[in-house]
Amino acid sequence: MLKKILNLENAQRITKSEQKTMQGGIPECWIYAIEAGCVLIPVGGSCPIDTLPGICDSVRLCC
Repeated sequence: MLKKILNLENAQRITKSEQKTMQGGIPECWIYAIEAGCVLIPVGGSCPIDTLPGICDSVRLCC
């Protein structure tokens, strides 16, 4: 399980279908959060150690 939590390869990707369902494109809040060091995880993924989900009203961002 630890390996799964620490394996963030491909996590910082937003699929084309996700982009289509996001009204107005990728939320600006996500961009600022990622620039500030937050991590975008895959749908259904777990946050890395010492981070929590919920910023920008999304469970995909962990800070």
